[in-house]
Amino acid sequence: MDNKKHNFSPHPSPLIKFGQINVNGLCSPVRQQHLLNFFLHSSFGVLSLNDTRLTSSSAKFIFKNEHSQYNFRSYWACSSSSRPHDGVGILLRYPLHKHVQTIDSWEGRLIKIDLFFHQTKISLISLYNPPSGSTHYNICAALLTKLTSWLDHARSNNYHVIILGDFNIDEISHSSYSPRHFKLTRLLASRYFVDHQSHFLSSTYPDNTYFHNGGASRLDYIWSSPGFPAPALFSHVIPCPDLSDRPFTDHHALITVFDFSS
Repeated sequence: MDNKKHNFSPHPSPLIKFGQINVNGLCSPVRQQHLLNFFLHSSFGVLSLNDTRLTSSSAKFIFKNEHSQYNFRSYWACSSSSRPHDGVGILLRYPLHKHVQTIDSWEGRLIKIDLFFHQTKISLISLYNPPSGSTHYNICAALLTKLTSWLDHARSNNYHVIILGDFNIDEISHSSYSPRHFKLTRLLASRYFVDHQSHFLSSTYPDNTYFHNGGASRLDYIWSSPGFPAPALFSHVIPCPDLSDRPFTDHHALITVFDFSS
């Protein structure tokens, strides 16, 4: 890979696939193996995972035997509370994980991995924002505060940023919600982050990522900071293969491919 312009070589191919998916839990070995197969067969360079529901003790051992076999690494943030739906993670394919310098996390809702290359620094953030509602207001507000502090640090220290996550926000189907429901997306838009949307054919609206009996919504996002050193070629949404003839998750994976060759 010709890397003279950006002075870093994050992947054997200049095209890196970034993915985001809510997994609806990874507590069982069967679900863990199914997710790993999806990660490997889909050739992700980076895969953000939300709603893992892992405890700190179980996260210590997940994929440990597979790391060396398949040349990747997994990073987890688990909550110390008894909340049933939280937990985030990031899977990194070789050689990206060789460039990990620092890891930070918050309350099983945020994890940040800083990658250092020659003269280039990138922060990868996986985010799981709770659904709208009065019971989650304090968590949402605290998450926004923490994320803002990370973004301020990134800007003042010349980091490029990629944010992937289940935001539990749909600008279209949630249009009647209170303005505070959209604080997270408004924050990123105000900082000129790019929202990488998938559109089916010539559809005006972004593709949905969450599917339920009552319909579908676009809840999963991938954002990049202004001036990110690789253009996004395209985005699309794909389902994770079924597990035992049943859907593995009620979310589909959002994928954006970035080109680091120029």
